[in-house]
Amino acid sequence: MGSKRPLEIKAVLFDLGNTLAGGSDTYEAFKASILAVASKLRELGFRVDAKRLAEVRLRNRAFFTELRKKTLKEVLGEIWMRRDLEDAGLKPDDSLVKEALRAHCEAIVNLRYVYDDVLEALEKLMELGYRMAVVSNVSVHWMAEETLRRLGLMHFFEFLVTSASVGWRKPHPAIFNEALRLLGLTSKEAVFVGDDLWADIYGAKSIGMRTVWIKRKEKVQEPIINPDAEVNSLKELMEAILSFSE
Repeated sequence: MGSKRPLEIKAVLFDLGNTLAGGSDTYEAFKASILAVASKLRELGFRVDAKRLAEVRLRNRAFFTELRKKTLKEVLGEIWMRRDLEDAGLKPDDSLVKEALRAHCEAIVNLRYVYDDVLEALEKLMELGYRMAVVSNVSVHWMAEETLRRLGLMHFFEFLVTSASVGWRKPHPAIFNEALRLLGLTSKEAVFVGDDLWADIYGAKSIGMRTVWIKRKEKVQEPIINPDAEVNSLKELMEAILSFSE
């Protein structure tokens, strides 16, 4: 490979969850969040049964997940956490919602880990002069930011764009266009790397970006759209990007 790179491609944008970092979409993460929130509430003097909180979370998560799919609008963490607390029998003020949400975020961030193929890939891209950023669907911007910081990845990226900060979730064009605006680049000058064929690949392709689908084992999907390249590991990413210039 040497140091050559496609002249047209100047930036590589990454999804976060299940692309760079794992550990958030699991039963363990759900359980950790419920226990952390229940513990925080007890610490603050509120009696809430963890089982009741889990039942409420499951019901509300199903509702808000469907709402997000239909509208592509983000439901901020403050909104769904307030609903959880209210449905669990509390009358939360803004301070209590904030404390509970912080406990949730800390629990999730503590479980996240970086995949073993990530650092080598990011270091290679940086060495070759590519600009990089992260575009993530997440209801709390701080949680994604803190994940990158604690995993030691923040310095690779110029910025982080989230659905919480933009208001729209991938695959909506707005979140991708915001990243391109911050880069000052056109869609033809950037590649998007993600694990979700709908949110990442379809979304990025819909505005003209080239795409690389990373096929993580924990999230197998039936093909619904053809990515420009497929990789089983980010160690194959540079080869995929270089193929775009052929």
